Amino acid sequence: MKRILLLGTLLFTMHNIYAQSPKKNVESNYEKSSSELLNRSEYYELTADQRNRIIERKRSIGREFAAIGRDHSLTGREKGQKKRQLSMSFRNDIYAILNESQKVKWDKESYNKYQVSTAKAEIEYKLELLEIEYEKDIKNIETKYRNNDSKRKLEKNNRKAEYKLQKSELKRLKDNLS
Repeated sequence: MKRILLLGTLLFTMHNIYAQSPKKNVESNYEKSSSELLNRSEYYELTADQRNRIIERKRSIGREFAAIGRDHSLTGREKGQKKRQLSMSFRNDIYAILNESQKVKWDKESYNKYQVSTAKAEIEYKLELLEIEYEKDIKNIETKYRNNDSKRKLEKNNRKAEYKLQKSELKRLKDNLS
């Protein structure tokens, strides 16, 4: 009976948290990370007490973030600094709640996500460079073979096929990171 009441209370609390959080607000990485921590509580082996403490801290951080955003006496830079400090204190608060094995799992997941996002950004950069290089090569081909239509068309088609192959390979690599 106690388990059912606890589960009911927890579900009601979680429903209220998600119902009250506006979707248009951008969450910090730590808030997203804490949401993942809560959503995957079985993987992290969180106790009910740990979940409730994280939820309560997340609520209070949300209110503090909103208060900083509404404070018109602060410049944009000062707001950013305060929000970064608040995010770091939030992460430290979460660390204080977790045990050692949970901290290791959480850090490992965060690091893996960082590596994936960095790799994706690098691939996006390579795609942009590839596009620029392709456009430059097409202009060079047009200039070089301006008097020979058949040779120009052949070279452009060859370069286009090479470009498409390189682009599809980069996109495949990016999709495999997901």
